[in-house]
Amino acid sequence: MSKAFIRHPRGFTLVELLVVIAIIGVLVGLLLPAVQAAREAARRMSCGNNIRQIAMGCINHESARKQFPSNLGNWLRSRDIFSESQPNTAWTPTAQVSWMTNILPYVEQESLFRNVDMTRDVVNDPRNISGPTAPTTNSNPWIAQQRIALYRCPSDTTPTLLANRAQRVLGGQASFAVTSYKGVAGSNWAWGATAYRTVGDPNFGSDPYFKNNGNGIGNGNGILFAGYLGPAPGTTDQFGVACNTQVAQIKDGLSNTVMIGESVGAWTDHNWWFWFNGSVATVAIPLNAPAVCSGAPAGTPIRKGLENCYQDWQNNYGFTSDHAVGANFAAADGSVRFISNTVDLMIYRAIGGMSDSYVASLPD
Repeated sequence: MSKAFIRHPRGFTLVELLVVIAIIGVLVGLLLPAVQAAREAARRMSCGNNIRQIAMGCINHESARKQFPSNLGNWLRSRDIFSESQPNTAWTPTAQVSWMTNILPYVEQESLFRNVDMTRDVVNDPRNISGPTAPTTNSNPWIAQQRIALYRCPSDTTPTLLANRAQRVLGGQASFAVTSYKGVAGSNWAWGATAYRTVGDPNFGSDPYFKNNGNGIGNGNGILFAGYLGPAPGTTDQFGVACNTQVAQIKDGLSNTVMIGESVGAWTDHNWWFWFNGSVATVAIPLNAPAVCSGAPAGTPIRKGLENCYQDWQNNYGFTSDHAVGANFAAADGSVRFISNTVDLMIYRAIGGMSDSYVASLPD
């Protein structure tokens, strides 16, 4: 009887397996950057949609009330708005309201808006009987802790709540919700690195008032500055005014003037949406400018340097984003543009001023 010959299939050799694994590794290495780039493109588009909706909220506010949303802090004339001892002195804070609070009814946050007490601050609301750490529901400090999805860019990895927010440090006990977007306070600026200052700059616009007025916080030449009653930090003669911008004041044109831009909350303590001075930034400082404080010596990674220098307000009061090459901005007509980090500084400053007579179109 003959025996049938049975052929067993040959398995892969070790060399063949290694070759297959190597090929798979190469393919993954080629595809992963493309996948990451596609995801970031989607996040950037979503971020642009957010800023467009916020801009439309401002425009709808203007249609209803004949002015863009107010942004105002009520300070005494003798009080320096950057004194971190506030409000732990004998002076009692009164009221403040940010433009981002004022547009809540126009961005589908009517119920939250109805609970805001416009006559109070986050530290003197009598409805809060639970202290700064876990404030009473629906009190001003509780509202200031609420995350508003529209106010956050998907690319911004900053936690929802951060402590040590500007002017309401409160011993580090209180945390407030940050924002990925800020109003454009303008381009006049008197502080920080020499390259950022516009006071006396012969190339800065043509309005003699703003050439000599560096108070870009309380009296900016932009649509949404941090209006307040009192002198500018370090000065006695440059006083702030209320921010109640009307369309007629935007003489450079709605489509030529940026109104809102991006901001990363972890890179500046002047970032929390409920606060009038935590919801605006200047275009005097270059877009995504690196940190310049002592916490960012040469060789420090850019992100680490910005995180280390988050309290250096003189130099980080500008616009920043977690996108690789630029940031989204919305103009006063609601249009949105992605502006590159390499934008010419004069053009960047020109589109931030609403009536400085240096008209420039938004970069494509």
